[in-house]
Amino acid sequence: MGRSAEESRADIVGERLGRCFPETALERSEWRVLAAEELAELCMKAHCRAYQPGETIFYEGDPCRGVYFLSEGLIGVRKEDPDGNSVLLHLATGGDTLGYRPFLAGDCHQASAEVLKASKICFFDAETMGALLHANPDLGLEFLRRAARELGTAENRFYEAVRLDLRTRVAHLLLLFKDRYATIEADGRVLLDLPISRQDMAAMIGVRAESLSRTIRTLTDDGLIDVSGHRAWILDMDRLIAEVAPPHLH
Repeated sequence: MGRSAEESRADIVGERLGRCFPETALERSEWRVLAAEELAELCMKAHCRAYQPGETIFYEGDPCRGVYFLSEGLIGVRKEDPDGNSVLLHLATGGDTLGYRPFLAGDCHQASAEVLKASKICFFDAETMGALLHANPDLGLEFLRRAARELGTAENRFYEAVRLDLRTRVAHLLLLFKDRYATIEADGRVLLDLPISRQDMAAMIGVRAESLSRTIRTLTDDGLIDVSGHRAWILDMDRLIAEVAPPHLH
C-alpha cells in the first residue's frame, strides 16, 4: 500500500526540522515555541552551511542582516578593545541564536563570532525574521526573556570582577564548564574537556593568563582539581562548590 499524502508531508517536515533544528538543540532554544509546520517552513528559507574552526561568521561592526541559529558546534563571541586586543565574551553552543539583539535593535553587530569547533549554522534573513515575528509574537517574547537573562548574567560577571577574589572566579568558571563539557569517568572522577585556551579563560574572568595559571596551580596543590593541557579533572566537587558559596554558607 502506498503512503498517503499526509504521511509523505510528515516525512518532509521531519527531514527539514532535523536539518536545521536537531531535537536537542531545539529543546534549549527560543525557537521551541514555534509549531512544527512553522519550523519546517522556516527551514525552507534558511541558508545553512558547515563552518570549520578559525572561520568567522560575522565581524564586529558588520551590518546585521538577520540571525544565525547554531545547530551544532562551538562559537566564540569576541570583542576588540581600542588597542586591537581580542577578548572572549562568551561561548555559544548548539541551540544558541547569534545576532538577535542587533537585529531587534536595528544595529550593527557589536562583537565578532569565531568558529572554535566544527559547526553547522542556519541563517535567517531580515525579511524572513520580520514576517515570522509578526506572525508569532511568542518568539519575540522568548528573545526578550533571553536578553533579560543575559543582562543579569553580565551584571553578575561585573560584580564578580569587582568583588570576588580570583580563586572564587576560577572555581565558578570551572563549574560553569562542568554543566556543558563534563563526563564521568569509570572511577567516578569528573572530566572537563576545556573548550577554550587559558588565554581565553583568563579574558572571560578579567585577569592575565599568568594569574589564571597560578590560581589553577593553587587549586591543584590543594587537591581540588588536576589539569593537563585542555583536560581538567575535578577531584573534590564539594570543596570546589564551597569555593563559590557565600562566606556564611561555608
